[in-house]
Amino acid sequence: MKISNNLILLAAATALIGCAKPAPPVVAQAPVPMCAFNDGQGPYDTPAPMWVCNEAFPGVSLAAVGSFQNSNMGYDFMVEMATSRARQKLARTISSKATSSIKDYRASTGSQTAGNETSISTAEITQKVLSQADLVGSRVLTKTRNPKTGMAYVIVGLTPDILDGVLAEAAEAAFAGEAAEFQRFKASQSFDQLKADLADEQ
Repeated sequence: MKISNNLILLAAATALIGCAKPAPPVVAQAPVPMCAFNDGQGPYDTPAPMWVCNEAFPGVSLAAVGSFQNSNMGYDFMVEMATSRARQKLARTISSKATSSIKDYRASTGSQTAGNETSISTAEITQKVLSQADLVGSRVLTKTRNPKTGMAYVIVGLTPDILDGVLAEAAEAAFAGEAAEFQRFKASQSFDQLKADLADEQ
C-alpha cells in the first residue's frame, strides 16, 4: 500500500512539473554609459567621450563644449559653428566670474570710484572678451559627432598663460578707464582667487 501511495505521489509531481511553464528568458540590459550624447530623442544611451559631459580636458585651465546640429552645409561648417558657441560660452563664464570678483573686491576695499559697481555690463564685457585675439585663437582640443543624430561637438580650451591674458582684458574692460584701480585689482589676492575659481570650473 505504501508503494502504491508513493507511486501516486510521484506521478502527480511529475504531472505538475510537466504542466509548469518555463521561466521567461532573462533579457540582458545594455550597460548605461558613463557619458552619453543627450541630443535628439531618448533614450540617451549612445556613449560619448567624457569631455562632452564634464567639459574638462588635460592641459588646459578652462574649457567649454559647443555643439551644432546636422546640416547640409557640411561637417566643416558644423564644426565652425560649434566652435563659435564654445568660445561664446567661455567668454560668458570669464565675464560673469570677473564681474562678480570685481564687485566683491570693491566691497572689501571700499572702492567707491564707480559707485561700488562695475560700470560696464557683463554682456558688454563678454563682447570685449570675444573680440580679443587670445580668445579667438583659443584652440579646438578635439571634436566628435553623435552617430545617431549627426550633431557635431567641439571642446575649446584655454591654457593657463592665455587664460591669464583674457582675464586681465576682461577685468580691464570692467574697470572701464579706471587704470589705477585696475592695476591694484590685478595685483590683489582677488585676481589670484578669480584665476583659481575659474580653474576649479574644470
